Amino acid sequence: MEPEVQKENTVQVPIVEPIPVIPAQAGKHTSHTYDDDLAKALDATDAKIVQQMLNEGREREQNTIEEKKSKKQKGWYKAGVIILLLFTSLALAYGVYHYKKLTVPAEYSASVGVFPSTETVLFSTTDIRKVVENIKSNNDLGANKPTLVPLVSDEQNLNLLSVNEIFSFFEASPSEPFLTSFNIVRLGIMNTGIENAPFVIASVNNAEIASKELLIAEPGLLQMFYRPLGIDLAEHSQEIGREFTGEYMYNIPVRTVRYNNEERSGNLLFFYGRATDDIVVFTTKPEVLKAIYDSLIRQQS
Repeated sequence: MEPEVQKENTVQVPIVEPIPVIPAQAGKHTSHTYDDDLAKALDATDAKIVQQMLNEGREREQNTIEEKKSKKQKGWYKAGVIILLLFTSLALAYGVYHYKKLTVPAEYSASVGVFPSTETVLFSTTDIRKVVENIKSNNDLGANKPTLVPLVSDEQNLNLLSVNEIFSFFEASPSEPFLTSFNIVRLGIMNTGIENAPFVIASVNNAEIASKELLIAEPGLLQMFYRPLGIDLAEHSQEIGREFTGEYMYNIPVRTVRYNNEERSGNLLFFYGRATDDIVVFTTKPEVLKAIYDSLIRQQS
């Protein structure tokens, strides 16, 4: 008996016809505009995102415009600053030139204060001994009033003696640094109520430098000033070169030279002190320094 042959199961697959592809017509090209792209973007994209993109684009464009304006303004600003600096430099240069070339430099007006004066004395017709003799015998001086004696070099112009000239008139020969520490030196006289006491008053250029020069010159100060102060050096030859001593008179610091005689010791011979920071007084009488100090204080108040 022959085996039974099994029949194969078959599945019929439907035949799908391919969709014909229609080729694009030759010579024709599809075209689209920005609006078409925007419309398609709007169809495919959320409208909020598109709006955000547009806003960002406008913002970038505005930033670009502002940046160009800022660069332009900075350029004008730099140009303005350069022009201003140029004009400032020119003005400064002209100012310096005008100051140096076209103006007279201001000079410090030297003064020893305001005091009454005697008649002028022409130094070329007299000497220091005769002048001191005359002023010590002057009976027209008011008591306790420091009075200056104008020593002049020319009767027509009445120019007062310079520092060098007046020390030459005193027949003294101080060092050059000592002379340059003063800007004016004047001879004076004061009636103390007992006698007419001569004095020398000077204005200094620099108080510190003048103090140093005076200390250096102390061994020779008596010889410089004995003639204008009417000191008889023949009686006090042993005091020449003697060391000065620091003291106070009327609360004013002074440097003194004292001497001894048969009657008593410690007699005041000569001293100098500052009536103010810039004014130095050389004399033999403390009353003179006090009167000058009081007068200068009144003038400054």
